[in-house]
Amino acid sequence: MTLRVLLAIVLAGLGVAACVVYWHIGTMLIAREPRQALAEPGDLPVARVVLDQAGAPELVGWVADRKGSCGSIVLLHGRGANRLALVQRAKLLFDAGYSIVLFDLSGHGESGGAIQGFGYTEGQDAARIIAFARQRFPGERLGAVGSSLGAAAFVFAAQQAPADAYVLEQLYASLRETTAWRMPFHFWRGLQADVLLAQMPLRLGLSADNAKPVDRLGKIGEPLMLLAGNIDPFIDRGQVLALQNAAVGSELVWFEGAGHVDLLRYDQPRYRDAVLPFLATKLCRTGAANG
Repeated sequence: MTLRVLLAIVLAGLGVAACVVYWHIGTMLIAREPRQALAEPGDLPVARVVLDQAGAPELVGWVADRKGSCGSIVLLHGRGANRLALVQRAKLLFDAGYSIVLFDLSGHGESGGAIQGFGYTEGQDAARIIAFARQRFPGERLGAVGSSLGAAAFVFAAQQAPADAYVLEQLYASLRETTAWRMPFHFWRGLQADVLLAQMPLRLGLSADNAKPVDRLGKIGEPLMLLAGNIDPFIDRGQVLALQNAAVGSELVWFEGAGHVDLLRYDQPRYRDAVLPFLATKLCRTGAANG
């Protein structure tokens, strides 16, 4: 056996091994956690709601109906979380005068679904939830507040089911970029991301090119605020500025020293002072929330 043949065999073996490893990583990335029952918060008057639709995952959530509200707001959580992560936001907004809708996205919490996606597939969840909120609170203006995965889901739902104002926290510009930032070997990040994302058509029926919120923001046409940590390890400054440029007239609020964390918990005064006036101006007919 010549050295060239031996080298080819070794390289082929390494290639096969790498594919097996990346396929296993892909399996872990999209696998959902076991479905779990979530206890209602004791200090927020919520009612449990289940959305059932043939051919779609069951979606489970809570609704807090604020009497005399100046608008309603749908809240969607980040990847790997559930609606419990939204309770603090829900309380803040409920106390500010809004009715609240918060759901587990498919593949999370109590909702059905076998996978965790990256926002594109969850866009169908967001569209169903927004349609429910419109029906539950007819005549009210509707806000959409989403974190990471939830933010992306709102963007991908916007053409089918738009809200009247958006607060999008830690939104990625493109799936390829944010995946590359998660890769371990700096000089090969782009290649690693491409290899990993090559599985998407087989697993999710779409390509990474479909998952580009930056291409969708400019088509929303509604008031929009972006929130971002200035040291987010997964969504770099370039992605955030590209999003802002794509959504002409959007507002951008940086959280200094924040990584990919819960921005409300990180700096509640900054979050409150940015988000509440924005929503009051865009949703409340009087221009100010009812206390």
